Amino acid sequence: MSIAVNIEKTVGDFQLNTEFYADIGITAIFGPSGAGKSTLVNLIAGLVKPDSGYIKILNEVIFESQQKINVPANKRGIGFVFQDARLFPHMKVESNLKYSNRFGRKGHLSSFTEIVEVLNLAQILHRLPGNLSGGEKQRVAIGRALLSNPKILILDEPLTGLDEGLKAEVIPYLEFVRDNFKIPILYISHSQSEVVRLSDRIVVLEKGRILEQGKTLQILSSFSVAKKLGLRDLSSFVEAKVSKHASDGITELDFAGSKLFLPKIDAILGSKVYLRILAKDITLAIEKPKKISALNILQGKVDEVILGNGPGAIVGIEVGGHRLTTRITQRSLNAMNLKHGQTCFAFLKTVSVATSDVIT
Repeated sequence: MSIAVNIEKTVGDFQLNTEFYADIGITAIFGPSGAGKSTLVNLIAGLVKPDSGYIKILNEVIFESQQKINVPANKRGIGFVFQDARLFPHMKVESNLKYSNRFGRKGHLSSFTEIVEVLNLAQILHRLPGNLSGGEKQRVAIGRALLSNPKILILDEPLTGLDEGLKAEVIPYLEFVRDNFKIPILYISHSQSEVVRLSDRIVVLEKGRILEQGKTLQILSSFSVAKKLGLRDLSSFVEAKVSKHASDGITELDFAGSKLFLPKIDAILGSKVYLRILAKDITLAIEKPKKISALNILQGKVDEVILGNGPGAIVGIEVGGHRLTTRITQRSLNAMNLKHGQTCFAFLKTVSVATSDVIT
Protein backbone atom coordinates (compact mmCIF):
# COMPACT_ATOMS: atom_id res chain seq x y z
CA MET A 1 0.00 0.00 0.00
CA SER A 2 1.22 3.53 -0.84
CA ILE A 3 -0.53 5.48 1.92
CA ALA A 4 -1.30 4.08 5.38
CA VAL A 5 -3.08 6.26 7.93
CA ASN A 6 -4.07 5.52 11.53
CA ILE A 7 -4.51 8.76 13.46
CA GLU A 8 -6.59 10.54 16.08
CA LYS A 9 -7.18 14.26 16.53
CA THR A 10 -9.45 16.25 18.85
CA VAL A 11 -10.39 19.81 17.92
CA GLY A 12 -12.82 21.30 20.43
CA ASP A 13 -15.84 19.00 20.52
CA PHE A 14 -14.87 17.28 17.28
CA GLN A 15 -12.95 14.00 17.35
CA LEU A 16 -11.33 12.41 14.30
CA ASN A 17 -10.38 8.74 14.48
CA THR A 18 -9.49 7.15 11.14
CA GLU A 19 -7.61 4.14 9.81
CA PHE A 20 -7.37 3.48 6.08
CA TYR A 21 -4.97 2.84 3.23
CA ALA A 22 -4.75 4.04 -0.37
CA ASP A 23 -2.76 2.95 -3.39
CA ILE A 24 -1.97 4.17 -6.92
CA GLY A 25 -5.03 5.78 -8.52
CA ILE A 26 -7.74 7.91 -6.95
CA THR A 27 -9.12 7.13 -3.52
CA ALA A 28 -12.09 9.33 -2.68
CA ILE A 29 -12.53 10.75 0.81
CA PHE A 30 -16.30 11.18 0.83
CA GLY A 31 -18.85 12.49 3.27
CA PRO A 32 -21.16 15.38 4.17
CA SER A 33 -19.96 18.80 5.30
CA GLY A 34 -18.47 18.58 8.79
CA ALA A 35 -17.52 14.90 8.44
CA GLY A 36 -13.81 15.69 8.86
CA LYS A 37 -12.60 15.33 5.27
CA SER A 38 -10.48 18.49 5.14
CA THR A 39 -9.22 17.95 8.69
CA LEU A 40 -8.04 14.49 7.67
CA VAL A 41 -6.07 15.61 4.62
CA ASN A 42 -4.60 18.60 6.50
CA LEU A 43 -3.26 16.10 9.04
CA ILE A 44 -1.78 13.94 6.29
CA ALA A 45 -0.22 16.96 4.58
CA GLY A 46 1.39 18.15 7.83
CA LEU A 47 -0.64 21.36 8.05
CA VAL A 48 -2.06 20.12 11.38
CA LYS A 49 -0.42 17.70 13.85
CA PRO A 50 -2.33 14.56 14.93
CA ASP A 51 -2.65 13.77 18.62
CA SER A 52 -1.61 10.16 18.13
CA GLY A 53 -1.07 7.42 15.57
CA TYR A 54 1.01 7.16 12.42
CA ILE A 55 1.09 8.18 8.74
CA LYS A 56 3.19 6.37 6.12
CA ILE A 57 3.75 7.42 2.52
CA LEU A 58 5.49 4.93 0.21
CA ASN A 59 6.69 3.02 3.29
CA GLU A 60 8.28 6.16 4.77
CA VAL A 61 7.01 7.15 8.22
CA ILE A 62 6.17 10.86 8.12
CA PHE A 63 4.35 10.92 11.46
CA GLU A 64 4.60 8.59 14.44
CA SER A 65 3.47 9.87 17.82
CA GLN A 66 5.28 7.34 20.05
CA GLN A 67 8.59 7.79 18.22
CA LYS A 68 8.00 11.56 18.04
CA ILE A 69 8.41 11.64 14.25
CA ASN A 70 6.75 14.58 12.54
CA VAL A 71 8.21 15.41 9.11
CA PRO A 72 7.57 19.07 8.16
CA ALA A 73 4.90 19.70 5.52
CA ASN A 74 7.40 20.96 2.94
CA LYS A 75 9.44 17.74 3.20
CA ARG A 76 6.60 15.23 2.92
CA GLY A 77 6.52 15.20 -0.88
CA ILE A 78 2.81 15.97 -1.11
CA GLY A 79 1.25 17.96 -3.95
CA PHE A 80 -1.82 19.79 -2.60
CA VAL A 81 -4.60 21.34 -4.71
CA PHE A 82 -7.06 23.44 -2.72
CA GLN A 83 -10.64 24.45 -3.55
CA ASP A 84 -9.64 27.99 -4.48
CA ALA A 85 -6.43 27.18 -6.43
CA ARG A 86 -4.33 29.59 -4.27
CA LEU A 87 -2.16 30.85 -7.12
CA PHE A 88 0.21 33.75 -6.53
CA PRO A 89 -1.85 36.69 -7.88
CA HIS A 90 1.19 38.81 -8.84
CA MET A 91 2.87 36.01 -10.82
CA LYS A 92 1.95 34.93 -14.34
CA VAL A 93 0.90 31.33 -14.96
CA GLU A 94 4.37 30.34 -16.14
CA SER A 95 5.97 31.70 -12.98
CA ASN A 96 3.36 30.00 -10.78
CA LEU A 97 4.19 26.69 -12.41
CA LYS A 98 7.97 27.13 -12.24
CA TYR A 99 7.83 28.22 -8.60
CA SER A 100 6.74 24.72 -7.71
CA ASN A 101 9.39 23.25 -9.99
CA ARG A 102 12.07 25.22 -8.16
CA PHE A 103 10.98 24.40 -4.61
CA GLY A 104 9.60 20.87 -4.96
CA ARG A 105 11.45 17.60 -4.50
CA LYS A 106 14.44 16.85 -6.68
CA GLY A 107 13.73 14.88 -9.80
CA HIS A 108 10.83 15.16 -12.21
CA LEU A 109 7.53 13.34 -12.30
CA SER A 110 7.15 15.09 -15.64
CA SER A 111 8.82 18.00 -17.41
CA PHE A 112 7.48 21.54 -17.58
CA THR A 113 6.80 21.16 -21.30
CA GLU A 114 4.89 17.92 -20.76
CA ILE A 115 2.72 19.39 -18.00
CA VAL A 116 1.90 22.43 -20.11
CA GLU A 117 0.88 20.18 -22.98
CA VAL A 118 -1.06 17.68 -20.87
CA LEU A 119 -3.10 20.37 -19.11
CA ASN A 120 -3.48 22.58 -22.21
CA LEU A 121 -1.82 25.62 -20.60
CA ALA A 122 0.28 26.99 -23.48
CA GLN A 123 -2.20 29.72 -24.41
CA ILE A 124 -2.41 31.13 -20.87
CA LEU A 125 1.23 31.00 -19.69
CA HIS A 126 1.62 34.78 -19.85
CA ARG A 127 -1.64 35.67 -18.13
CA LEU A 128 -2.14 36.62 -14.49
CA PRO A 129 -4.45 34.47 -12.30
CA GLY A 130 -6.95 37.33 -12.09
CA ASN A 131 -7.57 36.94 -15.82
CA LEU A 132 -8.27 33.20 -15.70
CA SER A 133 -11.55 31.30 -15.48
CA GLY A 134 -12.17 29.01 -12.52
CA GLY A 135 -11.41 25.96 -14.65
CA GLU A 136 -8.16 27.45 -15.92
CA LYS A 137 -7.06 28.29 -12.37
CA GLN A 138 -7.64 24.72 -11.25
CA ARG A 139 -5.69 23.32 -14.21
CA VAL A 140 -2.77 25.59 -13.29
CA ALA A 141 -3.02 24.50 -9.64
CA ILE A 142 -2.93 20.84 -10.72
CA GLY A 143 0.09 21.55 -12.94
CA ARG A 144 1.90 23.33 -10.14
CA ALA A 145 1.30 20.39 -7.80
CA LEU A 146 2.58 17.88 -10.38
CA LEU A 147 5.71 19.94 -11.06
CA SER A 148 6.66 19.69 -7.38
CA ASN A 149 7.44 16.01 -8.16
CA PRO A 150 5.08 14.75 -5.44
CA LYS A 151 4.95 11.29 -3.95
CA ILE A 152 1.18 11.67 -3.65
CA LEU A 153 -1.47 14.23 -4.67
CA ILE A 154 -4.22 15.60 -2.43
CA LEU A 155 -7.13 17.28 -4.23
CA ASP A 156 -9.35 19.02 -1.67
CA GLU A 157 -12.73 19.53 -3.39
CA PRO A 158 -11.05 21.03 -6.49
CA LEU A 159 -14.36 21.41 -8.38
CA THR A 160 -16.26 23.22 -5.62
CA GLY A 161 -17.56 26.57 -6.79
CA LEU A 162 -17.27 25.70 -10.49
CA ASP A 163 -20.40 25.62 -12.62
CA GLU A 164 -21.26 22.45 -14.55
CA GLY A 165 -19.53 23.69 -17.70
CA LEU A 166 -16.24 24.35 -15.90
CA LYS A 167 -16.46 21.04 -14.04
CA ALA A 168 -16.85 19.28 -17.38
CA GLU A 169 -13.73 21.14 -18.55
CA VAL A 170 -11.55 20.09 -15.60
CA ILE A 171 -12.65 16.47 -15.02
CA PRO A 172 -10.99 15.03 -18.20
CA TYR A 173 -7.66 16.47 -17.03
CA LEU A 174 -8.10 14.81 -13.62
CA GLU A 175 -8.82 11.53 -15.40
CA PHE A 176 -5.67 11.92 -17.49
CA VAL A 177 -3.57 12.56 -14.38
CA ARG A 178 -5.14 9.50 -12.69
CA ASP A 179 -4.48 7.22 -15.65
CA ASN A 180 -1.01 8.39 -16.68
CA PHE A 181 0.96 9.62 -13.67
CA LYS A 182 0.64 6.43 -11.59
CA ILE A 183 0.74 8.05 -8.17
CA PRO A 184 -1.65 7.78 -5.21
CA ILE A 185 -4.28 10.54 -5.24
CA LEU A 186 -6.64 11.43 -2.39
CA TYR A 187 -9.73 13.16 -3.77
CA ILE A 188 -11.92 14.94 -1.22
CA SER A 189 -15.54 15.49 -2.20
CA HIS A 190 -19.17 15.35 -1.12
CA SER A 191 -20.36 14.87 -4.72
CA GLN A 192 -21.45 11.33 -5.57
CA SER A 193 -21.19 11.92 -9.32
CA GLU A 194 -17.58 13.15 -9.04
CA VAL A 195 -16.32 10.26 -6.96
CA VAL A 196 -18.19 7.68 -9.07
CA ARG A 197 -16.53 8.96 -12.23
CA LEU A 198 -13.04 9.50 -10.84
CA SER A 199 -12.32 6.99 -8.07
CA ASP A 200 -11.93 3.22 -7.79
CA ARG A 201 -11.85 3.21 -3.98
CA ILE A 202 -13.69 5.29 -1.44
CA VAL A 203 -13.40 6.08 2.26
CA VAL A 204 -16.72 7.29 3.69
CA LEU A 205 -16.48 9.62 6.69
CA GLU A 206 -19.19 10.66 9.12
CA LYS A 207 -18.54 12.76 12.23
CA GLY A 208 -14.84 11.94 12.21
CA ARG A 209 -15.29 8.18 11.89
CA ILE A 210 -15.01 5.87 8.89
CA LEU A 211 -18.36 4.31 8.03
CA GLU A 212 -17.13 2.16 5.14
CA GLN A 213 -14.21 1.80 2.75
CA GLY A 214 -13.80 -0.25 -0.38
CA LYS A 215 -14.77 -0.18 -4.06
CA THR A 216 -16.61 3.03 -4.89
CA LEU A 217 -19.56 1.60 -6.82
CA GLN A 218 -20.23 -1.05 -4.19
CA ILE A 219 -20.00 1.30 -1.23
CA LEU A 220 -22.23 3.99 -2.74
CA SER A 221 -24.79 1.31 -3.62
CA SER A 222 -24.86 0.18 0.01
CA PHE A 223 -28.13 0.69 1.86
CA SER A 224 -26.36 1.03 5.21
CA VAL A 225 -24.17 3.88 3.92
CA ALA A 226 -27.13 5.65 2.30
CA LYS A 227 -29.14 5.38 5.51
CA LYS A 228 -26.39 6.62 7.82
CA LEU A 229 -25.53 9.57 5.57
CA GLY A 230 -29.18 10.44 5.02
CA LEU A 231 -28.81 10.36 1.24
CA ARG A 232 -32.05 11.57 -0.33
CA ASP A 233 -32.73 8.64 -2.64
CA LEU A 234 -31.51 5.07 -2.28
CA SER A 235 -29.60 4.33 -5.49
CA SER A 236 -27.36 1.87 -7.27
CA PHE A 237 -24.28 3.00 -9.20
CA VAL A 238 -23.13 0.81 -12.09
CA GLU A 239 -20.54 1.00 -14.87
CA ALA A 240 -21.40 0.20 -18.49
CA LYS A 241 -19.90 0.68 -21.97
CA VAL A 242 -21.58 2.39 -24.92
CA SER A 243 -22.00 -0.19 -27.70
CA LYS A 244 -24.54 1.33 -30.13
CA HIS A 245 -26.60 4.42 -30.91
CA ALA A 246 -29.65 2.98 -32.66
CA SER A 247 -31.67 4.82 -35.29
CA ASP A 248 -34.80 4.74 -33.11
CA GLY A 249 -33.20 7.05 -30.51
CA ILE A 250 -32.01 4.33 -28.13
CA THR A 251 -28.44 3.93 -26.86
CA GLU A 252 -27.38 0.36 -26.15
CA LEU A 253 -24.91 -0.33 -23.34
CA ASP A 254 -22.87 -3.43 -22.50
CA PHE A 255 -23.42 -4.20 -18.82
CA ALA A 256 -22.45 -7.26 -16.79
CA GLY A 257 -22.64 -9.61 -19.76
CA SER A 258 -26.01 -8.27 -20.77
CA LYS A 259 -27.51 -5.14 -22.35
CA LEU A 260 -28.99 -1.93 -21.01
CA PHE A 261 -31.10 0.41 -23.12
CA LEU A 262 -31.43 4.16 -22.51
CA PRO A 263 -32.75 7.13 -24.43
CA LYS A 264 -29.86 8.35 -26.60
CA ILE A 265 -26.99 9.77 -24.57
CA ASP A 266 -24.13 12.02 -25.66
CA ALA A 267 -21.23 9.58 -25.40
CA ILE A 268 -18.87 8.09 -27.97
CA LEU A 269 -18.96 4.40 -28.88
CA GLY A 270 -16.75 2.31 -26.63
CA SER A 271 -16.66 4.87 -23.82
CA LYS A 272 -17.46 4.06 -20.20
CA VAL A 273 -20.48 5.61 -18.52
CA TYR A 274 -21.78 5.39 -14.98
CA LEU A 275 -25.47 5.16 -14.22
CA ARG A 276 -27.35 6.08 -11.08
CA ILE A 277 -30.42 3.87 -10.85
CA LEU A 278 -33.02 4.75 -8.23
CA ALA A 279 -34.23 1.86 -6.08
CA LYS A 280 -37.85 2.87 -6.63
CA ASP A 281 -37.44 2.35 -10.41
CA ILE A 282 -36.41 -1.33 -10.18
CA THR A 283 -39.06 -4.07 -10.19
CA LEU A 284 -38.37 -7.71 -9.30
CA ALA A 285 -39.70 -11.01 -10.63
CA ILE A 286 -38.79 -14.61 -9.83
CA GLU A 287 -39.35 -15.66 -13.45
CA LYS A 288 -38.19 -13.82 -16.57
CA PRO A 289 -41.08 -11.64 -17.70
CA LYS A 290 -42.28 -11.86 -21.30
CA LYS A 291 -43.88 -9.31 -23.62
CA ILE A 292 -43.52 -6.34 -21.28
CA SER A 293 -42.67 -2.74 -22.19
CA ALA A 294 -39.51 -2.60 -20.06
CA LEU A 295 -36.48 -3.34 -22.27
CA ASN A 296 -34.03 -3.72 -19.40
CA ILE A 297 -34.30 -7.20 -17.87
CA LEU A 298 -31.31 -8.35 -15.80
CA GLN A 299 -30.78 -11.71 -14.14
CA GLY A 300 -29.18 -11.71 -10.71
CA LYS A 301 -29.13 -13.24 -7.26
CA VAL A 302 -30.48 -11.89 -3.98
CA ASP A 303 -27.56 -10.96 -1.72
CA GLU A 304 -29.33 -8.93 0.98
CA VAL A 305 -32.81 -8.51 2.42
CA ILE A 306 -33.51 -5.80 5.00
CA LEU A 307 -36.96 -5.46 6.55
CA GLY A 308 -38.13 -1.92 7.29
CA ASN A 309 -40.05 -0.76 10.34
CA GLY A 310 -43.12 -0.25 8.16
CA PRO A 311 -44.52 -2.26 5.24
CA GLY A 312 -41.38 -1.94 3.09
CA ALA A 313 -38.21 -3.96 2.52
CA ILE A 314 -34.85 -3.38 0.84
CA VAL A 315 -33.54 -6.09 -1.48
CA GLY A 316 -29.98 -6.13 -2.84
CA ILE A 317 -29.36 -7.98 -6.12
CA GLU A 318 -25.91 -9.06 -7.36
CA VAL A 319 -25.70 -8.74 -11.16
CA GLY A 320 -22.39 -9.67 -12.74
CA GLY A 321 -20.24 -8.09 -10.03
CA HIS A 322 -22.51 -5.06 -9.71
CA ARG A 323 -25.11 -4.42 -7.03
CA LEU A 324 -28.64 -3.24 -7.66
CA THR A 325 -30.83 -2.16 -4.77
CA THR A 326 -34.61 -1.97 -4.85
CA ARG A 327 -37.47 -1.18 -2.49
CA ILE A 328 -40.47 -3.51 -2.43
CA THR A 329 -43.25 -4.21 0.07
CA GLN A 330 -42.90 -6.99 2.58
CA ARG A 331 -46.10 -8.41 1.13
CA SER A 332 -44.37 -8.77 -2.26
CA LEU A 333 -41.29 -10.20 -0.56
CA ASN A 334 -43.37 -12.89 1.11
CA ALA A 335 -45.46 -13.60 -2.00
CA MET A 336 -42.30 -14.25 -4.04
CA ASN A 337 -40.60 -15.99 -1.11
CA LEU A 338 -37.39 -14.09 -1.89
CA LYS A 339 -34.39 -15.38 0.03
CA HIS A 340 -30.63 -14.90 0.05
CA GLY A 341 -28.98 -16.60 -2.94
CA GLN A 342 -32.20 -16.94 -4.93
CA THR A 343 -32.14 -16.19 -8.67
CA CYS A 344 -34.44 -13.37 -9.72
CA PHE A 345 -34.90 -10.79 -12.47
CA ALA A 346 -34.63 -7.02 -12.09
CA PHE A 347 -36.22 -4.86 -14.74
CA LEU A 348 -36.69 -1.16 -15.33
CA LYS A 349 -38.11 1.00 -18.06
CA THR A 350 -35.74 2.49 -20.62
CA VAL A 351 -36.90 6.00 -19.67
CA SER A 352 -36.39 5.42 -15.92
CA VAL A 353 -32.77 6.60 -15.87
CA ALA A 354 -32.77 10.40 -16.07
CA THR A 355 -30.21 12.22 -18.22
CA SER A 356 -28.82 13.83 -15.06
CA ASP A 357 -28.15 10.33 -13.66
CA VAL A 358 -25.88 9.35 -16.57
CA ILE A 359 -22.27 10.22 -15.72
CA THR A 360 -20.09 10.34 -18.83
